Amino acid sequence: MAEPRAGFWQRLQQIPRYYVYLLMAAVVIWQILFPIPLPIAPSSATQGVYDAISAVPDDKLILISTDWDASTNAETGPQTEAIVHACLQNDKRFAIMNLHPPMGVKLANDIAEQVAEQYGAEYGVDWCNWGYKYGFANVLIAMAKNIPKTIGDDFYGTPVAELSMMQGVEDIESIGLVIEITGLATITETWIGLIQGVYGTPFASAYTAVMAPGYYPFLDSGQMQGMLVGAKGAAEMEALVTRPAKASVIMNVQSWAHVLIILLIVIGNLGFVLARGPRGQGAP
Repeated sequence: MAEPRAGFWQRLQQIPRYYVYLLMAAVVIWQILFPIPLPIAPSSATQGVYDAISAVPDDKLILISTDWDASTNAETGPQTEAIVHACLQNDKRFAIMNLHPPMGVKLANDIAEQVAEQYGAEYGVDWCNWGYKYGFANVLIAMAKNIPKTIGDDFYGTPVAELSMMQGVEDIESIGLVIEITGLATITETWIGLIQGVYGTPFASAYTAVMAPGYYPFLDSGQMQGMLVGAKGAAEMEALVTRPAKASVIMNVQSWAHVLIILLIVIGNLGFVLARGPRGQGAP
């Protein structure tokens, strides 16, 4: 004897998974080609990074340590770009450096060049690149005492002491804010242990989403001024500097995908409730 055909509400609970995959693919493609931007509300952690940048005195530098590589570029790249925008919009001079891995300083340099061109910012005057410096803790200890001697030459081989923006920059007291952008563990602890904890230098950070939960204690304790969390944090910073870019696209697509998932959950539960009938029994 053939089984009775499932009713409409029962079928609604059993949507074939390939339909779900097709719907998801359609939403993603739709939002890439014809985006409908959803609002982005910056978190207090992201706002803290922006406010820390704004608060840096004009006679001090912002030091951006770009300790990331191609493997985390989808998150740390947009974070770096948004932070550079924030520095230049607030007329803050900044220097890029790198402790590990070496690739990060070149990737960050490319980003900084592109953003600086939009503002007419000049290398050596408004920003510079100290390059990759091997030695981790030893570099930070020495740099705190004498920046020009420790850094030596910049990314292009020019002694940093000869750069216009480096005139008067001597030691860690010349740094108004350190921003650590990384996909690697333990580097933050080195910065906080040897620089922020010892000299009280303001410190902010940007991490991949999977790393960030482990660093909230530093944020809650006040040792960090703010923190960007993955692509979401980058998108929030893009909203603050009014420069929507890659992270905003990523988060918009993700948000619409979440809308679809929520809608499917609602439909499935609606089908379950209505299939039970008015007395809570299964449909005949």
